[in-house]
Amino acid sequence: MNFIHKIVAVVIEDDKFFMVRKVGKDIWTSLGGKPEGDETEEQALIREIKEEVGCDADILYKLGDFEAKAAFDDAIVRLSAYLTKLKGIPKICDPELEECRFLSKNWKQEGIKLPSSIEEQIIPFCIQKGLLKW
Repeated sequence: MNFIHKIVAVVIEDDKFFMVRKVGKDIWTSLGGKPEGDETEEQALIREIKEEVGCDADILYKLGDFEAKAAFDDAIVRLSAYLTKLKGIPKICDPELEECRFLSKNWKQEGIKLPSSIEEQIIPFCIQKGLLKW
């Protein structure tokens, strides 16, 4: 099985969780991507946020590393997740993305699907740490 390492932004505002959706996909995911060259995780995340939604960002701190089956590949993905604050209003800048928005605790009732790593690990972690009051 292949292994993928991605750096992701956990953006929480007004008790909502920021997510993006790729073109033609029905699963929403976090901002972020893979480091390029000798980038640090933080440098990769800042670059990816700028490329994807046109915002600068402040990385507050690393939440941890989370592993699960990849949503779009036959692989195990490790998400290095960072609590992040966006600077500016996010708008889709990446042609691979179709939509972005803040999700409320009612995301399941809205028919939104998330990768297992986010639904079963990152969101519960954020609730446990008091970052989300869901």
